Amino acid sequence: MTKTEFIIDPNFEGVYCIPVELELRRFLTCQACRFAVNLYLMPVKNLLFLFSLFLFVQLLLWTQPVADATSFSERSDVRQFVAEMVSRHGFDAEALNDLFAQITLRPKVAKTMTNKVMKPPSWTRYRANFVNSWRISRGVSFWGENEAVLSRARQVYGVPEEVIVAIIGVETRYGTYPLSHPVLDTLATLAFDYPRRGEFFRGELEQYLLLMREEGRDPLSIRGSFAGAMGIPQFMPSSYRTYAVDFDGDGRRDLWRNASDAIGSVANYLKAHGWESNLPVAIRASLQQDAASSDLLEGGLKPQHSMEQLHARGVVASETLAPDTQVSLHAVEVDDGQEYWLGLNNFYVITRYNRNLFYALSVYQLSREIRLARSSSLN
Repeated sequence: MTKTEFIIDPNFEGVYCIPVELELRRFLTCQACRFAVNLYLMPVKNLLFLFSLFLFVQLLLWTQPVADATSFSERSDVRQFVAEMVSRHGFDAEALNDLFAQITLRPKVAKTMTNKVMKPPSWTRYRANFVNSWRISRGVSFWGENEAVLSRARQVYGVPEEVIVAIIGVETRYGTYPLSHPVLDTLATLAFDYPRRGEFFRGELEQYLLLMREEGRDPLSIRGSFAGAMGIPQFMPSSYRTYAVDFDGDGRRDLWRNASDAIGSVANYLKAHGWESNLPVAIRASLQQDAASSDLLEGGLKPQHSMEQLHARGVVASETLAPDTQVSLHAVEVDDGQEYWLGLNNFYVITRYNRNLFYALSVYQLSREIRLARSSSLN
């Protein structure tokens, strides 16, 4: 039998298994494997000690659940928040304290938020996640299944069907993506243990509690994203309260299970943020060789340059635009260099849904692919 040497790297969650004679290296990232290897190498007396320690910890957890469960609700910042909810909105203090005593903090959601900020993906990787054959074909199907509702949303709000479909496709894979994070726990964690955006999430926690009261729902029952977004269109609580609509007229705004309400709410959100009917979203551009564009690319997401100004600086649009058309200039890295895009007002409106250049560009490109695929399927 080949002798095996185990090397444990403290900087990685895994164990290197190295059969010495064959010099065959395998890398095992399985936590169960690592645990088994450690047990294999450990003296019997240490095993007995660990087993005793395990029993002691389990006994502590079993005998003191109330203290652990209520520790969050006893924090001074949480108590202050509860007092504000009582004074501002007439909540019952005892009921809120009981609710907060049932919250389980989720440190992983704060870590996920930090990683999203610290390690943004490349454009090509980001695009591949959203503009792909599955989302295109499923988008065509979703359009077909909800054709009448999408058509009515376009008539009422002026937002094209393909844009609504693409947003829902990017957000939750047309309502099929499993949302597993308890929203109350998530918002409470980010509100009080994520300093970078604590104020924002305390506001969303406030809006969430108001929403649950208005909709007659149990705050502990709702699942959402790692940031607390909810339902098919992934609305934050403040957006839900402000922009969700009962688009099928059944007397309830249900963005969790009702595709009609989700479609109408997305269109309403975009219209409320300035969507302009029958106008373009984004246009490809090119730069002349001597173009000086660095300051133009730093202008942000909101259109603030006229096409006339950009043309004078060596920027050429792939389609004709009126000289006074306001646009923003963007560049993304692709395999063979840089790709330039002009974002118009409707492009900026999409960034109000998610303030991210890659997001808006993915939604736009996916919407075009869905429309092309649907047209082909109908011919």
